[in-house]
Amino acid sequence: MAETDFSNEQICAHRGASGAYPENTHAAFDAAASIGAGWIETDIQCLADGELVIFHDTHLGRTTPGSAKVTSLVWPDMAELDVGSWRGNTFSPERPLRCEDLIAWQAEASGRPGIVWEVKCEDEPEAVAAAAAAVTRRLRDSGDQRCIVSSFSRDVLVALRPQLSSIPMALIAEALPEDGVAFCQEHGLEGMHLDGYQVTHGSAGAVLDAGLALRCYTINDMNEAARLVSLGVSMVMTDFPERFLAED
Repeated sequence: MAETDFSNEQICAHRGASGAYPENTHAAFDAAASIGAGWIETDIQCLADGELVIFHDTHLGRTTPGSAKVTSLVWPDMAELDVGSWRGNTFSPERPLRCEDLIAWQAEASGRPGIVWEVKCEDEPEAVAAAAAAVTRRLRDSGDQRCIVSSFSRDVLVALRPQLSSIPMALIAEALPEDGVAFCQEHGLEGMHLDGYQVTHGSAGAVLDAGLALRCYTINDMNEAARLVSLGVSMVMTDFPERFLAED
């Protein structure tokens, strides 16, 4: 495949520059910004006290000590955890962030990446209501923050759409669901985020022909990214933004 020049806006650093840095940390986000990624993707979960923590897994254990279910914890339980040492002792100072911490980070300097928030949530009504309330509270008054809200949870997106009417929202899926386009159109969602390796010419066309944006995860191979861009994909999420935005 011919070489493709990727623009900053096409490249989204998945959980920050997570290929070389501990995911969802200041270090990973700083690296993504310094590389020139136009966007970063991150995960938010609602804790038992209503705080929104930036953390991917449903339980502690992979990236931090412990085994507790994240949504059962309160912020003081999370705040002092070491979320960096699993990637090397040099990252031991890294601590969990909250949604507002990353909003403040984005505002600290002009040109910081936009943020793709993935709302992690179980589909029980109580969990959906708590997550939707917490996300609304943090993002409704965040001014002109450049962001996109996304989720696998259709219930969360339906709950959030009327509350955050000016923020683009996207349904996440693996392969294109049979009713995916119709769901987005019915509920005023702006795009879809799909597993790039499962996107075909047909599925890309179905999304784009409906006037929806198509963004894909998690692509670390430049040829695969080039294929997706040729199909009309507007954003490629990658663990290694430095591969796509190397300095001349």
